[in-house]
Amino acid sequence: MTHSSWHLMQPGLTVRRLVLMMLVWATAAAGLHAFWRLLAPGGMQPLEWAVLMLFAITFTTSCVAFWTMMTGILLRLAGRHPVTLSRHGPDAADAPPLARTALVMPAYNEDMPGVVHCLTATWRSLQETGESGYFDCFLLSDSSDPDQRARERDAVARLRARFGNGLRLFYRARPDNTGRKPGNIRDFCERWGAHYEYMIVLDADSRMTGETILTLVRRMQANPQAGILQTVPLPVGQRTILGRFQQLAASLHARHIANGLAFWQGNSTNYWGHNAIVRVADFQACCGLSKLPGKPPLGGDIMSHDYVEAGLMRRHGRGVYVLPEIGGSFEGMPGNFVDDLKRERRWCQGNLQHLRLLRGRGWRPVTRLNFLLGGLAYVNAPLWLLMIAAGVLDAVLSPDAGRWVAAASSPAQLLIPLLGLSLMVLFGPRLLGILVTAASPEGAGRRVALLRGGLLELGFGILRSPLMMVLYTGFIVRLLTGRPAGWDTGVRGRRQIDAGQAWRLGWPIALATAAVALLVATAAPALLPWLLPALVGPLLFPLFLQLTSLTAPGWLPATPAEAQGHVPMNRHAVTASPRTSPWREAQTPAEHFRPMPLQPLSWRPDGV
Repeated sequence: MTHSSWHLMQPGLTVRRLVLMMLVWATAAAGLHAFWRLLAPGGMQPLEWAVLMLFAITFTTSCVAFWTMMTGILLRLAGRHPVTLSRHGPDAADAPPLARTALVMPAYNEDMPGVVHCLTATWRSLQETGESGYFDCFLLSDSSDPDQRARERDAVARLRARFGNGLRLFYRARPDNTGRKPGNIRDFCERWGAHYEYMIVLDADSRMTGETILTLVRRMQANPQAGILQTVPLPVGQRTILGRFQQLAASLHARHIANGLAFWQGNSTNYWGHNAIVRVADFQACCGLSKLPGKPPLGGDIMSHDYVEAGLMRRHGRGVYVLPEIGGSFEGMPGNFVDDLKRERRWCQGNLQHLRLLRGRGWRPVTRLNFLLGGLAYVNAPLWLLMIAAGVLDAVLSPDAGRWVAAASSPAQLLIPLLGLSLMVLFGPRLLGILVTAASPEGAGRRVALLRGGLLELGFGILRSPLMMVLYTGFIVRLLTGRPAGWDTGVRGRRQIDAGQAWRLGWPIALATAAVALLVATAAPALLPWLLPALVGPLLFPLFLQLTSLTAPGWLPATPAEAQGHVPMNRHAVTASPRTSPWREAQTPAEHFRPMPLQPLSWRPDGV
């Protein structure tokens, strides 16, 4: 049986990429031309040329995001699969058989009640499919604290006692955290990878439905060219204002973005490190990571290893796909802005490291583009700041604020095209995405609530974006001065930021923003209204820190997945005991398997 309805064809992929590239360049050229027409009368000064060049870089990046998301929305409206372009999903009657698969969850000093909750919910859902016999669970601990390891063993014992023989859960504790998460996964592959066709990688806060897991395995079975299949994990479970806004944003827009990426990237999409299925043999053969030359933060261990692992898969001819139509994939998230920024800073370091890989040998073009766009996601922040600073400086140094005042009061035929195009690129897909989701079947009965929540989230994003621009710039400065982000355990609880802590953390940015506003109001007052959207968020940073950590009010709606009960929940939570108790070491998987030679991961320094 060929299982043709499950096979991932990608017709016309080269044409898709060319069309999208032309749309991006045409839109960017239109914006650049409109900006040039605004500044050109009377000749261009050096600072104005600098502003125009910085605008070209940042606006082009925004155009890539615009057309990616617009493509995803159009595919959803047309009912087309983003990879195959088919109107029909896989046929259940044509479903491939299942295969031996490991569910692997790396853990590093994690909150064990949360881990137990996620494992219980996922395994319960898998049991309900009647196919759990193909799957084993591994809790792969790298925890450094002996008391934490005792809590982990206690939690594993409680889970085994609860499920009995219905749960094959194995616990392994490494003596150290060598190689961080990639090293943890590598150790699993070296020890037990030969016994499984696939592994589904879970974070400590990941939850997946049983049907999602079975669909991933069957898709892999029907696509021998695939090395990784990635779902779109939606954040769930937070009740703070920040959590609600970010969960709403993901539920409204994440699948549209993923649809667009799948459309033009095809078999060369990124891997996000979790909630994905990986072919173990391909991972062992292709995905060995060496350290980057030099010291951290830009050298040493690669922080955003998942992007590089996807690139290595493609370099060796294996496919990496994102399948947005597969729902039932969820993750946790931080509940306040301080904890969220710790994660962002680590991602910033990893994405800047990717820029060092651009000249590496053997990367596919889309891989290089992913490295570049990932780096620009953070580098654009100081570029935007430099662009604004150059414009303000030029206005202050010029008599009567020079051409920037003139530009702000230019005739409508010059100003409206640039303003309209910029607003369309920045906000058009998000507004359309809100309308499409609210009008879809998943919005039935909650359309008004989703529209209200989506528009509130959009306003929140408008305030937050300039603040993130300032914070990302600070991250980059810290990294360039040799201060790495580190890799701490993620904090996903509901931790409230009090007013004192918010002021201590936020006053430097607020005070600096107030000084800039005062300078502009004094030297070039006509520019102040145009700069206010970029000043309000940083100016209110302390208040922002405190308020977003509070419990969300009832009128801020839950996500469609939560409201419809699609998130796998553990109704009878198993709580790990915080006490240390006598423990007899559980059997390891090696005691259940026939001894056999283990094939180590290939370690390829030329990979980076």
